[in-house]
Amino acid sequence: SSNLAFDAVACLCAQHKCDYDVPGAYLQGEQLTHEQCVYRPPVGFRNVDECGVPILWLSNHPFYGQSDAGAIWNRTINTTFTSDQPPHRCGLTQCAQDPSLYSINVVDDGGDGEGGQVNNTLYVDDGRLAWDDDKPAIAKAKSIKGKLKDKYGIEFGCDDPAETHFLGANIMTDKSQRVASVRATLYIDLQVKRYADGDVSPSKRFPAHWSHLPADETLMCVWESAVANRTPASPELTKRYGSLFGSLLHAVKFRPEIVCALGYCGSCLTFPTEELYECLMHILVYLGRSRRLGTTYSAYTENARRLQAFADSNWSTTRSITGFIIMLCGAAIVAVSQRQHCITMSSCEAELVALCDTAIELLHIVEVVAALGQDTSDAVVVSTDSKAAYDLCHRFTSSQNSRHIDRKLFKMCELCGAGRVVVRHIPGETNPADLFTKILARQPFEKHRRTVLNTAGDVQMEAAACDVSSLCEGTSAP
Repeated sequence: SSNLAFDAVACLCAQHKCDYDVPGAYLQGEQLTHEQCVYRPPVGFRNVDECGVPILWLSNHPFYGQSDAGAIWNRTINTTFTSDQPPHRCGLTQCAQDPSLYSINVVDDGGDGEGGQVNNTLYVDDGRLAWDDDKPAIAKAKSIKGKLKDKYGIEFGCDDPAETHFLGANIMTDKSQRVASVRATLYIDLQVKRYADGDVSPSKRFPAHWSHLPADETLMCVWESAVANRTPASPELTKRYGSLFGSLLHAVKFRPEIVCALGYCGSCLTFPTEELYECLMHILVYLGRSRRLGTTYSAYTENARRLQAFADSNWSTTRSITGFIIMLCGAAIVAVSQRQHCITMSSCEAELVALCDTAIELLHIVEVVAALGQDTSDAVVVSTDSKAAYDLCHRFTSSQNSRHIDRKLFKMCELCGAGRVVVRHIPGETNPADLFTKILARQPFEKHRRTVLNTAGDVQMEAAACDVSSLCEGTSAP
């Protein structure tokens, strides 16, 4: 979520961006004395001295395969980012909610109040830097680049590239229009090549209607049968099923409309069937045929700077499903579909559980967005299609139908009373969170997908939703 929030804020503020890669990240970690390792020399090096005593090497830096190499590297780079001591003084502040995020608000020493924000995010050895178009921020970003290059040999990419690749995503930015599109085109191409031999065009195995939906009623029938029987699968099927599921799971960050279908498939990882594997292939085919779709952030969307949330639940099963999204800059930065942790006695209680889960995530994401330099003083608008849950959020009453509901589920009510959120009621057909609680028909699915991905009015993007030509050309579309 912080990675998408990073892109949304950069789009909102028309920030400059550049990517970087840390060469040999783990090998540059600085070990403490008690962390140093002793090991035998590798083949080809002298392993005994003149007296025949075995030679052992003392390592001052971790190496790949060392169990604590990741922790050592994280501590080393964190010290560099947050240090106020020369020569490598970056002075960034680490976000308490997300340790991969660092930021600083730079104020001009001239005292005229001019300043800017510099944000940095790092995942092991892949990082991105974003800064405002203000003199203090530009100077600070240049200083950080120089210090990181001197200490770790980091080479930075060009500033403001039209397209870049980061953690499997294709990020296309039009800084002048303040629009950013986050897709997974190349990643999807790789998975199509790996699991479908590079061809997901309409055929007897891959029907044409798979282009429009990631799942249909077939998934529900197959899932109910698998859950009822729970028949152990062969090791080969279990491995194949888990591999495909894991590959699709990474695409959820950039294509959130598949999360509900993938959630049903994920609940059967220990007892998969061939029919369920075909349902996973259905999701892959849908992604392959709509590979050019992506999440679009636009600074000119209505209420672009204000966080908005939509929550919903599905009470059709014993343990209901919670679905919610949090939006910024016109598109989703958080999308969740998950089984609820408790059994609810009514649809109202299930909706309250969904609102409670949304409230907990909001507490996290508000702090992340604030760390990125955005004003979060305005109340977050949270929408629900349950009139009963809406009423209980505004005025709690103990009645025969509500007295059994646990008080801990009224977290949203507490935030509403504190003025941090505003809960509103909307019709069910206009609630995009419905996309994450059940398998929808094509018309409502496409309607909510436009809202979540912010593709409404984008003719080129909508046409890409059903594009089956040049499926694996290896480059993303403009």
